[in-house]
Amino acid sequence: IDALTSTELQGWSAAQLGGLTSAQIGKLTTTALSDLSTTQIGQFTTTQARGLTATQLNSLSAAYLDALDVARLSTSQIAGLNSTAVTNLTTTQVAALTATQIGSLGATAFNALTTTELAGLTAAQAGGLTSTQIAGLSTTNFAALSSTTALPALSVAAIAGIGTADIAALSTTQGNAFTTTQIQAMSVEQAIALVSLVG
Repeated sequence: IDALTSTELQGWSAAQLGGLTSAQIGKLTTTALSDLSTTQIGQFTTTQARGLTATQLNSLSAAYLDALDVARLSTSQIAGLNSTAVTNLTTTQVAALTATQIGSLGATAFNALTTTELAGLTAAQAGGLTSTQIAGLSTTNFAALSSTTALPALSVAAIAGIGTADIAALSTTQGNAFTTTQIQAMSVEQAIALVSLVG
């Protein structure tokens, strides 16, 4: 399958593409894969999509990545996305990621989410974030987290990743969103920054 030319693949019908195994999908060159139509990419079954490698996924343009149903990707595949690939995801695709998938993103890749996408994180998604991901957020991106969903849902472990500058950049409404349990898990420096914020 890796010897097929892009032209040959472009002429394949949905039925022919549907006959490829996940192993065969994983052997397609990035050039051959990108030369498929977005319609063809969108027709990959879950089994086929699971055959895509990190190199293949990270080589896809926004249009091609957007055509892929992220629900068909495994957590390990999501974890392999680089910051460029994450930037290429649509807001709808990000919203469709599970808490486990969101939590599997590398810190740099997670910081590549837009402020709109970060603001839209559900409580479940925020609950899956790690301290490394939180620590990797820029101050602007951290301040995009919602006071009604994301901030109160951060785990005690994730709280350790919050910088004092991040806390200072929050609104008082966001500062007041932290739960008692979260505040008790803060360091002295974090607690002082929060008191300075909310008074």
